[in-house]
Amino acid sequence: MLRRIWIILCLAIAGAIWFSLPASADIVSGRILGADEKPIVNGTFTARNAKGEPTTFKTDKSGNFSVYLDPGKYTVSPSTDAALTGVIESFPQPRQQDVHLTRGK
Repeated sequence: MLRRIWIILCLAIAGAIWFSLPASADIVSGRILGADEKPIVNGTFTARNAKGEPTTFKTDKSGNFSVYLDPGKYTVSPSTDAALTGVIESFPQPRQQDVHLTRGK
């Protein structure tokens, strides 16, 4: 009887730990395209999650980026013009995604 209670307790603790672990972050990469659909090269950008927490990243000479993000939806804007925004969705596995910036209304 005591052994059975011990096993049930261990399984309950293991389950609680398993379900409390956050989804793991991964890399999102692609290009940042301006309102004119041309790549924005050598730019600095901020991705903000739903809580407003920022992650800063840069594009290269071709407008390509690679950023490590927790899973979720992020609003992206360049450091030079916060009125231009786009969206990145991050998942717990690597993802290729271009970001199309548009001017806010």
